[in-house]
Amino acid sequence: MKVKVYAPLFGDVKKLDQSGFLEVKQDATLNDVYKMLKIPRFLRNSLICQVNYQREKKDKKLQNGDIISFIGPLSGG
Repeated sequence: MKVKVYAPLFGDVKKLDQSGFLEVKQDATLNDVYKMLKIPRFLRNSLICQVNYQREKKDKKLQNGDIISFIGPLSGG
């Protein structure tokens, strides 16, 4: 299953393909994506994470084709 990820600059973006997709297991959650991208634990609570442009918690189960966006605390908006 693939999800589109707009990763933070400090994540391990080498895991993404050229189009920004990440291959995840069928029952993956947002927390799995945090781990796969090697986002440091101390930053995980300060990031806002959205799935399909809706803010979600780390236990959110993902679906094929979901769009995941990470917004850092200094991004503004």
